[in-house]
Amino acid sequence: MKITQISAQQKNKDRCNIFIDGEYSFSVSTETVYKFYLKTGKELSEEEITAIKEDGERTSALNRATEYISKAYKTRKQVKDYLLKKGYSDDAVYYTVSRLTETGYINDSEYARRYFETASKNQGKKLSAYKLMAKGVRKDVIDEAYEKAAVPSKENAAAVAEKYMRNKEINKENLAKTYRYLIGRGFSYDEASEAISAFKEND
Repeated sequence: MKITQISAQQKNKDRCNIFIDGEYSFSVSTETVYKFYLKTGKELSEEEITAIKEDGERTSALNRATEYISKAYKTRKQVKDYLLKKGYSDDAVYYTVSRLTETGYINDSEYARRYFETASKNQGKKLSAYKLMAKGVRKDVIDEAYEKAAVPSKENAAAVAEKYMRNKEINKENLAKTYRYLIGRGFSYDEASEAISAFKEND
């Protein structure tokens, strides 16, 4: 089987169409073209074509994932799900996620730490941990990240309670609602109780 034509795609100049024996066969990135020294007239075996296609898909998946996480930090599961949704093979997805993890572009521990530092102002550890697990972060990674984040949970619970109670009368009914609200936001019973006690003391 011989390459009879290599042409750049009109809509994406970084990808090339490969024609074998006069007919379109597949498309790959220019990076793959250079890597395998592809040129018109080169003879290829079926095994070589398979290897080229696999490399081309891996390169494409890696580039797509890199662009995806450049917009916002992502977990391993988020990147995996994104690539699978885009139609990449299990092999290409595994390769891409492994490469990005090795190079530090994907780091679930760092993702969780950043998440806690940002989200803890509005929600407690329980709710944050639940959302992180939904994003594929392991529980042990979550617990370790929470310790590193050094979240001022009691202060945050008090701030959330104060915002919720704004313009409300301090009475038993409203304090009970605030307590339930804090629990619903993922704060612990102790954190919620302490936040409510502050209102009682001030009153």
